[in-house]
Order: sequence, then structure tokens, then C-alpha cells
Amino acid sequence: MKKSILIISLIILSSTVSFAQWDSEYDYFSLKFGATNTMFTSQPDTLLNKMLVAKNGYDQYQLFPETDFNLNYVPGYYASFIYNHDLKNNNAGVSLGVDYRMYGTAADYYTNSIPEYTYKETYKVSQIAVPVYIRYGKRFYEKQKYIYGGVSFNYNISVYKTEEVSYTESSKNIDVTKDALKSANVSGIAGFNYMFFNVELNYVFGGFLSEDYTEIMDDGAEVTPYAGQPGSAFFIKTGITLPLNSWTPRKVYAIEMWFRRLLK
Repeated sequence: MKKSILIISLIILSSTVSFAQWDSEYDYFSLKFGATNTMFTSQPDTLLNKMLVAKNGYDQYQLFPETDFNLNYVPGYYASFIYNHDLKNNNAGVSLGVDYRMYGTAADYYTNSIPEYTYKETYKVSQIAVPVYIRYGKRFYEKQKYIYGGVSFNYNISVYKTEEVSYTESSKNIDVTKDALKSANVSGIAGFNYMFFNVELNYVFGGFLSEDYTEIMDDGAEVTPYAGQPGSAFFIKTGITLPLNSWTPRKVYAIEMWFRRLLK
């Protein structure tokens, strides 16, 4: 862990030095990283034909999605490299970047059997995204205090599924075939940044699993396992923003001096 922190620190330091030639408050790069937090996921279609294999390995039970409000929390992470162009009035700017992120969705099911079993299914997708957004704030460069909004074009790379069943304490991870992945989707983004800290809301239009993907069962029947999956997702990014110019070392130095005065 300490080695990983050291490597990340060296990368940030070397990146700041490398991009020192872009030492301008109007054109500069930023590094962003942190956590993705998925909440309030829509539940799957109630008509979804989904079966649970019983503990004995033979019996099967029909699964029904919970209709209550879905409060499942799914954590993930992201890292972004952003180019920023600010207008001369220092009140607005535009940003374009590349973003790697992993976020997920989760759904709860139950059986109408005796005894009743519960089943939880979590999907986590990895994406390469291209965010484009407009920033606005009053003379925002010095404090990096601004709001922003825009869109993100997301390209799906891979997805895996975690299954949790009430009759066992262990969970099972399953790699989902790439054939079941949609190639891309789009999300609307809105965020707030202050100094080093960033919060961003993402609403994804369209899911990442293909509703048309078909599997052939042992008896020859064809099923579309993802036809009833939610058609949208909502997650929040919380993380750190590091402008890769003289702004970052200046602010770090100012914070260090403040702590020194505080501890005297």
C-alpha cells in the first residue's frame, strides 16, 4: 500500500513538472481521481423471466424483483485527464478529457417459495469515457471554484456480475461475455469544484447490457437474460482535482504554511 501511494505521488509530481510549460490560467491540464458511488438504481422489469437454482443444485425457483425503493450502494473508482481552456474574463471555460471509470448497478430479488430465498445481483462495468463540459464561476481560477455541466460519451470495455444468495454466505463473481455488452452509451454530467475537491453527478442514458443478447439453454430454448434490465443509471463521483501547472504547488505550499502557523 505504501509503495502504491509513493508511485502515485511520484506520477503526480512528475506530471506537474512535465506540464509546467502550460503554466497559464487560460490553458492547462488537470488530473482528477476518486470514487464512483451508485445509489437509487432502478429495479429490473417485474416481468423479467429469471430463475434461481436451489441449494440442492436441482430445483429452480422463479425470481421476482423487489418493488420497494432500491437503496443498494455500489462503490467504484475513476481517473481522468482533462484539458481546460478558460475565457479571458475568468468567469467561464470549456473542458475536454478522457476518463476511465468503473461503476455498478445492483438489484434485489425474492422467490415466492417456502422457504423464501433472496437474491442480489450486482453488475460492475469498466468504461473509457470522453467528457465535454462548460465551467462557470466568478473569477474562478485562483480558488478553482466553479459549477459545470455537459455530456460524456462512454465506451464499454468489460463487465462482471456478483451473485449473493440468502442460503449461502459466500458470493460468486462471473465475467459477462462481451457479446452481452452494448458498445457505448451517453451520460449527462453536472458538478461542483472547490480548490482540490470535486463532486459530479452522472445520469447514464441507456444501460450497458444489451437487451437483444440471446442465450440458448440446454433444452434448446432461447432467452434474452438482459431484456428487463434498467435502461438508465445514476452515480456520483467524489474525488480530487489537481491542475497540472503552478497553481497546485502554490496552493500546497500555502496549506503547508498555514499548518505550520497553526501548530506553533
